Amino acid sequence: MKRGADFTFYTAVDDELYDELSELVGQKVVYVAVWEDSLADALGSTNEPGANGADEAAQFDIDLYLADGVFFELYGTQCFSDPDAPPWRGLEKCNRQLVSLLKRGLWLEEVAVTEDDDLVLVLGQAGYPLVYLNVGGWLIEEWDELPDA
Repeated sequence: MKRGADFTFYTAVDDELYDELSELVGQKVVYVAVWEDSLADALGSTNEPGANGADEAAQFDIDLYLADGVFFELYGTQCFSDPDAPPWRGLEKCNRQLVSLLKRGLWLEEVAVTEDDDLVLVLGQAGYPLVYLNVGGWLIEEWDELPDA
């Protein structure tokens, strides 16, 4: 966790943070946006081959808005349809798939943690997981108004 002047940037989940994040489970996702420009690309910190090309990228920066006024800025996020499947590739494909799921109805079903204390947000519908977001770093903010779609 890194503290800035007005924000806290998280990179790992401890017990206290897990408890706080778990309180968000069950909330509906009302907006999602995949950013064309990734923070990792801007910093030149990715070692993944092809990560700088939008068609080959497997890590994305994503904004995820929940119904009760909380949103996540997710950085270095990999999206998986199944934990044992390879991550989604391509900026357009990732955006298209997330927007399609959102239109059908999408909820935060579970907050999970990897062996390395990385955050995994499980999004789904009626208790059925549809996408796993393995997050490299994140901010949590409050929102009053959704961005223009």
